Order: sequence, then structure tokens, then C-alpha cells
Amino acid sequence: MKAVVYNRPRDVSVTEVPDARIEDPNDIVVRVTSTNICGSDLHMYEGRTSFGPGFAEMGPYAGGQAECLRVPYGDFNALRLGEDAAARQNDYVMLAGVFPTGYHATEMAGVKPGDRTVVFGAGPVGLMAAYSAVLKGAGSVWVADHHEDRLELAEQVGAIPTDTREQDPAEVVKKAALGLGADHGCEYVGYQAHDPQGEEDAALTLNQLVDSVRFTGRIGVVGVFLPEDPGGKKAQNALGAKGTVPFDYGLMWFKGQAMGTGQAPRSPTRVSRAGRRGCCTRGARRRSASPTAPHRRGR
Repeated sequence: MKAVVYNRPRDVSVTEVPDARIEDPNDIVVRVTSTNICGSDLHMYEGRTSFGPGFAEMGPYAGGQAECLRVPYGDFNALRLGEDAAARQNDYVMLAGVFPTGYHATEMAGVKPGDRTVVFGAGPVGLMAAYSAVLKGAGSVWVADHHEDRLELAEQVGAIPTDTREQDPAEVVKKAALGLGADHGCEYVGYQAHDPQGEEDAALTLNQLVDSVRFTGRIGVVGVFLPEDPGGKKAQNALGAKGTVPFDYGLMWFKGQAMGTGQAPRSPTRVSRAGRRGCCTRGARRRSASPTAPHRRGR
């Protein structure tokens, strides 16, 4: 089968690899009809991870950027899509990873109806976070980025666009919130954050969030931060190469803020219940839109 293979930084190709196959009685193999890339793939593509050449993997399992995908514990991990699966596969791809990851940070931040929320990063996941906050009934949702086209999309989902080339997001939010700041903040950029001039600063969005969010507010971070960054020394400094960032913890501590971080979890209970309503047959091949990686960079 054909799959996307990582050769070296900034060099990927579509190559023949061994076919996905049943290796355990609980496996299924699905034929992938739609997939997408992840911000984590871009970190790897730019040589900013420790991943070596080969077919992208998720732990011991091959990735989903291929013609077929082996799904372990298919009776638990897979859901049969509706009859509209082929016609709406792009929507299902969004629901497989992008939308839940954006939603997850709003959960960690504790977004509630009537709250003020600020989102840093207007990539696909950041936009889904803004949309999630709007759906949750947030009173005001700001989205900070320096890409005009992304800010236009943020406005379309009901958020207030904040162009970091022209405005200081913290000042914009505090001015609108009686000087207090937003109730919550969400980060969707990660360790390759950079200013409008292209200067990298891994702590840029984290420190801006601490400044933008009020005392005792909550922050949710799903932008990727790694303990090892091979390109970090050249792009930032020696500390950056070790995943160490100049984070303004003193201000965060002083303001009594709380922060949640990490991957968007998949609920076994929800998956199990959905699976019982119509999971695919063990060992069967079927059409599916497969997610790739759990993280994405909001740039």
C-alpha cells in the first residue's frame, strides 16, 4: 500500500510500504478515504522533533496517512459511521481530531456561559476552540493571531479577531473587561510560537495568556511543548533545545491561576457505548476517515 513517509527534515514522499494486516483477533483494517495532517507533523517536517526517518507511527502502531490502517481493539476503538459517511467524510475528519482537540482546551479552561474567553492561535484547532466557546455560550471570545485570513474565519464563527501585528492582546482583553482580563484562556500554538516578525519564543503565547487572564482564571494548553527540540538551540537557545522555556510562573502564581495541559483524551465509556450501537465487524475492512495525530499546532 502507499503511505506518507518521512525521509528527513523538509523531505516527505508517498512510498510503497507493507500492507496493513490483521495481527490480532481484535484487529480491524480500514480503507482510508480521507485523512489530514497535524501540527505535530509540521514540527517533525521542520526537524523540530527527535523522530527518525520512516513511516509515521503512533507508538507501536502505524499512522493513518496511508491507504489502509490497522486499528487495534477494533471492537472498542472504532465507530461505524452513518450512511452519509462518504458524502460528509471531510466533516467526520474534523470530528475525529480537530474539533475535539479545540474543545478539550475549553474544558480544561472551564469555559461557561457568559464568560470572557481569549484564544491564542487561529489555526484549525484554535478556530474550533473559539467555536466551542461560542457554542458553550461564552459572552465574549477573542482570537489572537497575525494571519489575516485566519482572523477573518475567527470572526465568521462569532469571535472577536485580534491582530497581534497591530494590537497587544492582553491590553485589548483587559480594556474590554474593566481592566480585569478574561475569565479563561486557551493556547493552540506551542513551542514554535513566534512574533509577527518571525522571531521564535516558546513562551510567547503562554506569557501572553498569563497576562490576559484575570486573577484566579483558568488556562487550557493543547499547543505542543516537548522535552526535546533538536532545532531549538538554533531557533531559540540551548534551553529551548531541552524543552525549557522562560515562563512567567511568578505572575501566574501571584494571580492564582490554574493551568491544564496535554492531549485531548478519548473517553472509553463514550466510545464503548457508541461502539455497541454499531461497531464494525471484527477483522472487517470498511471505509473510514482516520485521524492522524492527537496534537496540532495552531499556527
